[in-house]
Amino acid sequence: MTRAEQPAEQQAVLNTASETASDSDALVADSRERAVRALLRFPPLRRLWSAQVVGGIGDAVAVLVLLLLTLQASVLQGTFGDGYRGAAFAVAAVLGARVLATLLFGAVLLGPLTTLTSPSGPLDRRWTMIGADGLRLALLIVAPLWIDWSPENAPAVLLITVFVAGVAERFWTVAREGAAPALLPAPPLEGAAVRPLPDHLDALRRLWLRTGFAVIPAGAAVLLVATLIGNLLGSGIEWFSLHQAALGSYIAAGLFAASVSTLYFLELPRSLTPRPRSPLEGLRRPSTGNGLDKGRTDAIPLFVLACAAVAGAISSAVAVSVLHAFDLGGGPATFALLVLALTGGTGLGIRGAGSVLPTLSRRRLLALALALTGVALLAMGLVPDTATVLFLALLAGLAAGVAASIGHALIDQEAEEFRRGRISEHLQAVVRVAIGLGAIAAPLLAAAIGPHRLASGDFVFAHGGAAFTLMLVGALLLPVAAIVLAKTDDRAGVPLRRDLGDALRGGSDPAQAPAATGFFIAIEGGDGAGKSTQVDALAEWIRAKGHEVVVTREPGATPIGKRLRSILLDVSSAGLSNRAEALLYAADRAEHVGSVVRPALERGAIVISDRYIDSSVAYQGAGRDLSPTEIARISRWATDGLVPHLTVLLDVSPEAARERFTEAPDRLESEPAEFHQRVRAGFLTLAAADPGRYLVVDAGQEPSSVATVVRHRLDQLLPLSDAEVKALEEARKAAREEARRRAEEEAARKAEDERAERERQEQLAKLRAEEEERKRRELEEARQREAA
Repeated sequence: MTRAEQPAEQQAVLNTASETASDSDALVADSRERAVRALLRFPPLRRLWSAQVVGGIGDAVAVLVLLLLTLQASVLQGTFGDGYRGAAFAVAAVLGARVLATLLFGAVLLGPLTTLTSPSGPLDRRWTMIGADGLRLALLIVAPLWIDWSPENAPAVLLITVFVAGVAERFWTVAREGAAPALLPAPPLEGAAVRPLPDHLDALRRLWLRTGFAVIPAGAAVLLVATLIGNLLGSGIEWFSLHQAALGSYIAAGLFAASVSTLYFLELPRSLTPRPRSPLEGLRRPSTGNGLDKGRTDAIPLFVLACAAVAGAISSAVAVSVLHAFDLGGGPATFALLVLALTGGTGLGIRGAGSVLPTLSRRRLLALALALTGVALLAMGLVPDTATVLFLALLAGLAAGVAASIGHALIDQEAEEFRRGRISEHLQAVVRVAIGLGAIAAPLLAAAIGPHRLASGDFVFAHGGAAFTLMLVGALLLPVAAIVLAKTDDRAGVPLRRDLGDALRGGSDPAQAPAATGFFIAIEGGDGAGKSTQVDALAEWIRAKGHEVVVTREPGATPIGKRLRSILLDVSSAGLSNRAEALLYAADRAEHVGSVVRPALERGAIVISDRYIDSSVAYQGAGRDLSPTEIARISRWATDGLVPHLTVLLDVSPEAARERFTEAPDRLESEPAEFHQRVRAGFLTLAAADPGRYLVVDAGQEPSSVATVVRHRLDQLLPLSDAEVKALEEARKAAREEARRRAEEEAARKAEDERAERERQEQLAKLRAEEEERKRRELEEARQREAA
């Protein structure tokens, strides 16, 4: 039985149906990625999420529609000036109004808004969201009509509409942030034999973030459909031909109406679900200092720069896409297609970044993705063909999404776990500023440049300011990519062309998958990282849970492996060629997996290996002058594709590791510091390529602290032992017995109450009968006296 198969505990006591409890256990068992989807199994939270999806798409459509309407009204009236520059200033004004609303009510007034919508505040959170959606619904119904009602005032009114809609969106978001935690599943009962809950709030933040990414391209798609339908209606109804964005405005209003109807039936509790205590709480954490941490290899500021640069570049491209669409001879439909290609491509790039050249160094891939984004934006400004521009926009979005995803993954890898929250806040703030600056600065730059036409014979070069802005933004990304590659390259001395060629060629490797039975843990890291200490501590902890544990190592876990180990690590083998060294490690690994690891996994044991494939890739690939791709392929062939369920990378600087040596160094330990630096970078590259399977731990802290972090992760991944299954069964049985006892006590109490009530009624009936008999006798006596 694995954690994903754990039955519900908590609600079995309170409700025999226990559907909610089953979902809660599934949430406990799932990984962080699956936990995001598991949140939607809870009906109230799913209803709130549905409202966010519908309302978010409506908000995206509203921003695009109001941009088109304001552009149309300002061009007709010449509000911001005549010609191209007036249109560019109008775009900057619309986006500036939206950014101003977001910054003012999202940063400056965030505290007061949170207080107003708190459970004890004066504003009900559900009705705040309903009111915000209702206000935006009314604004979008009226917005297209202002061009006809008051043409001279329409631009100012539409800018006010943009600002008010942005304020309403901030109110909605703050109310949602306050309402959502109350809808999270409850923690387990005190003393229940279940594993620690994952961080629901972290999963919730991921859900909101992903939804926010998805609604923007969805809004562009809705606007595209609305524009095409509006063009069809315009062939028969003149008003729609003059107001091509009107139908999109009404569709956005309809989406807000759907959000209101969804929220109307949402019930929000007044109290929040208590957050479960993590085993990491109370762990000694060193001071983080002030400012942004530089990370394990001082590379975090550059990764933040990369993320901000790519976010600002895509924001700038989206901001001038409406101008570029009209320069290309298109209209609202072309604008919607450009926004869809840029934002949708970014979402697809983020989603599929992990499968892009998985064997290439993530740091090098980040620089390549930045450069590709810049080249694509540069080409977008140069090429005058609409179809080619759309393709280049999609390519730029894909490359930007890959860069953003890899940048975030590298930052997480560089940062220690307890610092990630603060670094993530810094990163989000920097990215927001970059997006806001790009959205406002790009149209202003396009206005400053203006259209230009160069002719020389038959050659004519005519482009608007938007095209020149795209070229400038793309050109600026290229030096950023060069700086990131030069300052963070973890394969210095190895030609980039060779690495890229190896990654592109790939190969027909065995299918990689963890074993279907048992659980395989690999402990990796450089020499002196403390692997042996953690292996012993981990084995003891897992055995205490009732598991069979097999502790092994590479090389030297088998009789043949011991002979190979003596050759590989003996200082007398200093003349061994690099290729021979790699093949000897592969031979040891093949024997090790075939005779030790697989048999143990097949009988359901927990296997803990001190080193595995990653050590060969890091030492013989990154450390030597061999190709990491080829080393990984040889090892995968030797192991028939067996990969660990979890790889723990103990990361420590070579200088700190060397201070721990208590014996004479072996052949590999005697290598120079540059070799061990390359080995460390190789390990970190592997971890960044597959963050779901790796746990990177700072091995420079106390061994007990390292063990706590590893146990915390394994608490969510390890299968249950027979003893734990028995304990769970006993807990369920005890819960059922407790529920039965309480039910019996309740039934006995009710029966006693009913008996007491019957006795009271009988006593009352007896008293009434006696009273009637007394009255009858008195009446009879009165009659007798009267007769006498």
